[in-house]
Amino acid sequence: MMSAPDPYLVFVYNADSGFFEALKDGVTKFASPSTYPCRLCALTYGLATMRPRWRRLVEGLGVRVEFLHRDEFRERYGESEAGYPSAYIDRGGELELYISSDEMNATETLDDLMDTVRKRLDERGLQQRE
Repeated sequence: MMSAPDPYLVFVYNADSGFFEALKDGVTKFASPSTYPCRLCALTYGLATMRPRWRRLVEGLGVRVEFLHRDEFRERYGESEAGYPSAYIDRGGELELYISSDEMNATETLDDLMDTVRKRLDERGLQQRE
């Protein structure tokens, strides 16, 4: 009997994939940050790269973490019930809401997001590295 795959986190950006989408997002983020539609991107990325503190957290969680754009998420799972940006736990193809778009959009700082991610891992009984 095969065992179920280990659960993993799926973070979903409120942006589509592709070069022109990334270019458009970068311009909006730089020129008009208050109108930028992806709070997850705004908190976790500088102009072009992932913030080092966020990268360290993600790499040290002890669970696999995947980042998808809206279009990639829709292709794999269908429409997000929680909106975008959001995060889920994938338990063998079955999704469990981890952070809703309302929660993500209300997050003020990267520290707040990092605290939420850690706390939810504990609440969901997922392994964390020390």
